[in-house]
Amino acid sequence: MTKRLLPALLACCLLVVPSAPTAAEEGEVQPGDLVFWQTDLQKAFARAKEKQQILMICINSKYVDGRNREEPAAKGLREIVYKDVRIVKKSREFVCAFLTSGGNSADYGELRALGIQGLIVSPQHIFVHPDGDKILERLEYWSHGKGDAAVKALLGLMESAQAKLKSNVDTAPAPDGGAPEGPAPDLGAEAPPAAPEGGADEAHKQERAAWIQRMLKQVVEGGPEEKETACTSLVKNDQAGDCIDPLLALLPEHPKDPMVLVPIIRAVGVPKLEKAAEPVAQLLKHKDRLVRGNAAVSLEYIGSQAAVKALKGRATREKDEAIANHMYRALGRCGVGDSGVRGTLLKKAGGAKTEFAALGPLIGLAYFENDKKARRAVEKLLGKMGVPSGGRRGGWRNGLKRAVCGWTLAEIGDEKSAEFVREKFLKQLENAQSRWTGLITRFYEAIAKKCEGDDEAMDTIEGGVRRTMEFMSSEQTLGDEMRQGRDSTEFEPKGEWMSGGGGG
Repeated sequence: MTKRLLPALLACCLLVVPSAPTAAEEGEVQPGDLVFWQTDLQKAFARAKEKQQILMICINSKYVDGRNREEPAAKGLREIVYKDVRIVKKSREFVCAFLTSGGNSADYGELRALGIQGLIVSPQHIFVHPDGDKILERLEYWSHGKGDAAVKALLGLMESAQAKLKSNVDTAPAPDGGAPEGPAPDLGAEAPPAAPEGGADEAHKQERAAWIQRMLKQVVEGGPEEKETACTSLVKNDQAGDCIDPLLALLPEHPKDPMVLVPIIRAVGVPKLEKAAEPVAQLLKHKDRLVRGNAAVSLEYIGSQAAVKALKGRATREKDEAIANHMYRALGRCGVGDSGVRGTLLKKAGGAKTEFAALGPLIGLAYFENDKKARRAVEKLLGKMGVPSGGRRGGWRNGLKRAVCGWTLAEIGDEKSAEFVREKFLKQLENAQSRWTGLITRFYEAIAKKCEGDDEAMDTIEGGVRRTMEFMSSEQTLGDEMRQGRDSTEFEPKGEWMSGGGGG
């Protein structure tokens, strides 16, 4: 499965396609005919409402993650799938929009109005109700390649959106706990009520067993939203493993299908769900990056020592820096107090080939709150980088790594750490001559105060890291799609406030 992030402001270079004609041509589609693309999203919404047709929005980035190479999944869609005569013919039943670098902020405001938050990902397909008020179907990644299977997969999404429009079924679970009427699939209805006192009778047991089987079938055969809702419903309604055990059993049954694996992995990412740790950890070596990344983030949420060995082994071998960061963050959470884990995180943070590759290990170290050796080691690492010199040539080298390292020290530091910051950084800044000196001084003063117990100082520290992220203008992100959309009511991972970058 291939999926990449666009930056928050969608500054990546997107393929520009010709604007759609003002009216769709009628008649039989011939080989060589193309989809009629709208390139102005506001006009596309208006046209969809006028024609009472579903709006299909295709987001497709030519280059991603700051890499000077074409994204293969997006390229396959552009050059082959969208040009297939079957897709072109089906597209005549939709209003089709292609999001490009020419799109303005108003275009993306339309997406925000639909409830799409955070970073926009590519490739992505969104199907919007003709009235423009809700999403009927949405797929944020593409795992089907560019051949016949890809064409059939996109046709399936288009037909699914049409079925939902025809049945007029809302995308949320039925509020009364029953399955919605009509041809639309069950979206994860509530489980049968708890058994009465004295134990469940046979009828209740059969009702619950039938519900579980219905949800499991939906996990395998449903659309993206149906799969996600069914997985979440099974986890939340589990009773002594009757839901979670068969859900986890689907993982080895569908080893090559990310469409099944990912929603399960995300759903079982629940604090202290120990039984999920081992089967999820086995997926850290999966070929698909979304499977590996989601497995790492879910293990961070679970927080099980049972995952330490797998995380440690895979993180040091992972070639994708973003995925490796997820693994190192999870390793810190699962391996708190483990000297071997501490050493691995410190070694990677200190010797990473790029700034970005050091950030995950640094956030992982933030979990070592009561570890004196971790405190002293982070101080040493921060001291090696020294005071940012601002205006001097190369003075901002390792600027983001230094800022995140300072944040890590604030998370785990003690009064001795505060003394270190005042002596090593604040004293040297007293005579610094730079327009940045005031901001830098406030940042390190806040770190010292936080180490002394002033929790309110953390707002200043977090703001400083965000400003550094903006200044460094990195297209890489600490908060990609693997971290977004998760339930953090029971546990919020360290550094999660950095996910969106910007601001502060």
